Amino acid sequence: MDLEAELLKSIDKEELEEMAKEKIRSFHGFLTREVALRLIAKEKGLLKEEAKEYAISEIPKGAKGVTFRGRIRKIWPAASYSSGKRSRVIEVSDDSGWKPLVLWNDDVALASRLKVGDRILVRNAYEKGGELHLGYSGDVEITEKAAIPRLSEITDGTCVHANGIVMRLEGYDTFIKEGKPRRGFSFIISDGETERRCVLIEGMDRAGRIKEKDEVRIQNAYAESGSLFIDADARIMVKPPGMLIGNLESLECEGESLKMRVAGKELELGREEALSALGASVAPDIALSTVVALKKDKLLNTRLALHIQDGRVVVRG
Repeated sequence: MDLEAELLKSIDKEELEEMAKEKIRSFHGFLTREVALRLIAKEKGLLKEEAKEYAISEIPKGAKGVTFRGRIRKIWPAASYSSGKRSRVIEVSDDSGWKPLVLWNDDVALASRLKVGDRILVRNAYEKGGELHLGYSGDVEITEKAAIPRLSEITDGTCVHANGIVMRLEGYDTFIKEGKPRRGFSFIISDGETERRCVLIEGMDRAGRIKEKDEVRIQNAYAESGSLFIDADARIMVKPPGMLIGNLESLECEGESLKMRVAGKELELGREEALSALGASVAPDIALSTVVALKKDKLLNTRLALHIQDGRVVVRG
């Protein structure tokens, strides 16, 4: 069921967005928009009674419409077939054991938002030959996000997320991945304790966006021989030096100064900095507190990109 489409039949889009934000705020931000919509739909009586949840080892052979919870212990690279189909295997475990969960075709893209250690709720899967497969109308919901591992904690043979600062660019060379030579562009990242080589082997146009001292966040790289291989299914998000990117967690006005918390970082802004950060252009006689009162509810829990120079906000992205 497309919950958003069902909800929009009785609620206009703006009202639904406000309801979703309020749900997220009520859980102190520890709630995805998808889960917020599910809670709203449940309150509106749009969801049927939840299906029985199985322990992974207790899922019967040939079962259909299966619901279960688990923790992701490994994400395998995507596989392509001569028929044009694609698949990706996610190993999911609970206290009773583990099984592979196979994603097919369009559902392969779901893995881009998952990482090892995430706890997930899977609905409408089916069992076949000892494997679990996500059904046509199945979905995967993240119930608890795992912390990004330190670079020293990453083990070979896993698909992982990683954060770090680009220490140096190595350029183009030939690398061995899964026993085969691959042409790639490599660069070194560090988390302050450990360095790792990252190798772009697909989507090479992304190499031009990576600069020394940039902060990078990599999703679903494949760890092998100590390197992180970045293929078409992996993402790279680049944050230039001086950029603070994250959700606006709190916003309070004190006279003509503004205190805000973005991505866990406390900032105190003067009037001009505050107006720039809020994307507001107002006459000098309008109090900053008035602007904040008008914008606060819409801005909380939204994503901001702030340019920080000498400890001051100078540009809003």
